[in-house]
Amino acid sequence: MIGTQHDIFPNMKKMILAFLLVGWSFASNAQASFRQPTDATDCTNMLFKALLEKDGNTLSNVLSNDFSIISFQGREINRDLLIGSIAKGYLTVDSGMLSGIRSRNYTDVTVVTGSWNVSAKIENASLQGEMAFMAVCARTGGNWKISMMQLTPVQ
Repeated sequence: MIGTQHDIFPNMKKMILAFLLVGWSFASNAQASFRQPTDATDCTNMLFKALLEKDGNTLSNVLSNDFSIISFQGREINRDLLIGSIAKGYLTVDSGMLSGIRSRNYTDVTVVTGSWNVSAKIENASLQGEMAFMAVCARTGGNWKISMMQLTPVQ
């Protein structure tokens, strides 16, 4: 005999509840996997680590929505283009070591400077050597994000 309406709805409710709980569990784990930076220096370190590890999730979380980086040719590259270049393999960082990190804190804005000894590929061109960098970080809503960055080859 086919179940009555009373038999079907409780089972359907249980299935929907189970589905929602599983979905919530995945969403909670995804959010828990990202650690918010403790300060601007930590935020900058997380950026360079994400570039090395090709971690688009961390890049999305540490870069402000209006992020831009000034290229070696003086062109402005926005957040989406940078993240897309990493995801598509146009930009790959093989190794990178930070040194000489210095932070200048102005309450909710911090300028972080230092050197990055890097080995990378941009499309088919190899890039190797020391880069001086400057990152402008801002704290909004209690979270640190990088809003602007510049890399300059050291000669």
